[in-house]
Amino acid sequence: MMADADRSAAAWNAVAVVALVVAHFLLRPFWVGLPVGPDLLVGALLVGTLRLRAGHAALFGFALGLLESAMALEGLGGYALALTLLGYLGARSRDLLFADARFYVFSYLFVGTWIGHAALQLLGTTSPGIPVLVLGSAATAAITSLVCGAAEAGAVALAVRGS
Repeated sequence: MMADADRSAAAWNAVAVVALVVAHFLLRPFWVGLPVGPDLLVGALLVGTLRLRAGHAALFGFALGLLESAMALEGLGGYALALTLLGYLGARSRDLLFADARFYVFSYLFVGTWIGHAALQLLGTTSPGIPVLVLGSAATAAITSLVCGAAEAGAVALAVRGS
């Protein structure tokens, strides 16, 4: 019976991750010009790494990095490297901490998005400057953690209701 609950949770988590990736590519043109907006791709990676082992999380991050690079036509190596490392580190940090607490999930998403967004800006072609790098990444991380945390919480609620 417990295996069915675990499979249900993994399936709903996968649905949430796919929805976040699709939403990222559908909604990105609307907020690409804004100074701050959610980074749903990094959020989807971090939500996915909540249920993956470190090697699989790194491979997932690499695949998302290649997908983002193919769609954006820039930063091929940078996106793939940053998201691969972020996926691996996200899965490893989840193993060290208590991953089922709601506060942990939101703080995990906030810190992970902040690090990922800052790394992507540092690997970019333009120098954003320290204030933009720190404050812009923090604002992006806050918005992303709220949106992706809500998606993850919804997936958990559906998994609990279904079991």
